Amino acid sequence: MRFWQLSLVVVLYVSVIATAIKVVMNRYEARNLFSELQQLEKERDRLTAQWSRLKLEEGTLLNQVVVETRARQELNMHVPSQAAIKVIHE
Repeated sequence: MRFWQLSLVVVLYVSVIATAIKVVMNRYEARNLFSELQQLEKERDRLTAQWSRLKLEEGTLLNQVVVETRARQELNMHVPSQAAIKVIHE
């Protein structure tokens, strides 16, 4: 074998080994990134559910506050005393 052929074989061999190492490193990084993506998606889903519950609670509380405020101001209503409350049993 001539020197340039031997050199070419060595260069190709080193290139194949380097490429194989790079493939392994890329797969490892891809697995880590996919795992991180799954964790972030779980966190997003958890936060979305919490946000929905908070918005629902806010809507409920604001609705109660608005109704009570309007009842007091516009209709001059008030909470009755215990003595004024009558319970009817059938």
